[in-house]
Amino acid sequence: MSNRVIALACIAVLGLAGCTTPPSTDRTSPTEPTERPSAPSPKDRDKGAVLAALRRLDLCALLDKAMAATPQFPPDAEPTAHQPFQCRLDGMAHPVTAAAVTMIHDTRLSLPVRAIGGAKAYVDQGTSTCDVFLPVSFELAIQFSQMPQGQPNDETCRVVTTLATASAAALADPTAVQIEPRWDACSVLRDALGSEADEAKLVGNTFDDCTDFSHQPIPASISFADDFISTGQPRTETIGGKQVRIYAQDGSCDIYWRQGPFSSKYATEPDYQVLAITPDCDRSKALAESLMTVLGTAPPADVAPQRPLLYTPDEPDSPYPGACAYVDVSDPKRCKPYAEVPVPADPAKIPAAALADADVLCAVAVDAVATYFGTRLRPVAVSDAGTDCYFVEPERQIHLGFTIDGGPPRRDPGDRQASVAGHPGYVAADASQHEYRLSTSSKLDGHGTVTLAVTTGPVNSRSPLPTGTDKKTKAVLADILRTYFS
Repeated sequence: MSNRVIALACIAVLGLAGCTTPPSTDRTSPTEPTERPSAPSPKDRDKGAVLAALRRLDLCALLDKAMAATPQFPPDAEPTAHQPFQCRLDGMAHPVTAAAVTMIHDTRLSLPVRAIGGAKAYVDQGTSTCDVFLPVSFELAIQFSQMPQGQPNDETCRVVTTLATASAAALADPTAVQIEPRWDACSVLRDALGSEADEAKLVGNTFDDCTDFSHQPIPASISFADDFISTGQPRTETIGGKQVRIYAQDGSCDIYWRQGPFSSKYATEPDYQVLAITPDCDRSKALAESLMTVLGTAPPADVAPQRPLLYTPDEPDSPYPGACAYVDVSDPKRCKPYAEVPVPADPAKIPAAALADADVLCAVAVDAVATYFGTRLRPVAVSDAGTDCYFVEPERQIHLGFTIDGGPPRRDPGDRQASVAGHPGYVAADASQHEYRLSTSSKLDGHGTVTLAVTTGPVNSRSPLPTGTDKKTKAVLADILRTYFS
């Protein structure tokens, strides 16, 4: 069995790795964190309205309209639909695809934001592909993708960026590129499973695939598959009045059939291919018949589609308040924008106060960080396994983590000895990170540690820190230590 459908959905369930590790491992707080009213979190768009809008969106009509607005495309370039929620611009050396996809928070965090066609967009110039995402909710987006010739950069990605820009402008009036609503994969699977369905565990990487993760170890899944991804010799049967191809494999059973009608005028066939997978053929046959029944009916059309569909460049498309949308931590739900609080006058009381309240940490560092790194870095307080203060920016190019712990500075393998403003400790440094752990006293075996970690942000995690970062880091620490611990 091919695990392509399941693997794609796993990405949406598990998210992307690479969250920042807190700068210190001594995170036990002697008291409970101070509770204050949380900053209001942005509200997501109505899920039903967004779904209704995407079910009506003809991505091929959108690409057609975008090409008409940018007539430098080859005369043979032609949008073609092989799946309901994906369109491919053929007739080019390097085809462009447009698709309705899931876009998790970690993906948004790692990509630069641009204003494209009056809308918010995320641009990914990876190692081999150019991708532009236009978010439509906190979890969904329209993706434009191309594998260009040569290294992806602004020039080689110009075609996909141009198409995405024209498409964003066209989506100011989505009614011009809409068709009759059609079923998305997760809605079909939910209705086919009936009372067995757990909507929280129905996950699709795109609108053309969905997996039910409540069934383990091999979940049930559906895909509006563009090609055959199974192996071996199939047998042919009739299910629900349709001829199907059954691939019985080790631990799974894949069933393919053609489902019609395909409503887009850009479709190359009058119907489209569907794939159902479960661990055994009896279950797969039952699921396929249920899916055929659902697909044979019209999807619900009683919800008004989301308008406007795209976000404006400054509109929040994350559930996290303020600058918490830019922080790279394991659980952004534990984050809140900094609220000004006093710092204890007695240096001996600061570590305990900081362990109890992350805002105290931010209060200790906020002036020094602003002086040397600039006010664009905004403080956020995180109370997770202990407390931390992070300084982040919308561009997510640089990321500062600050904390104060009890006990002497920790020394890790490879650390160098360091001293700032008469306070000894250790530093770990490489091209993308400088982390200082310094004693709050003039002795290395003191009763407190100040830690400042400066790293490249999630958007440019592979790049080196700017020249002069280490000097700024030591200047911040010197100000903090002289002000609060001298």
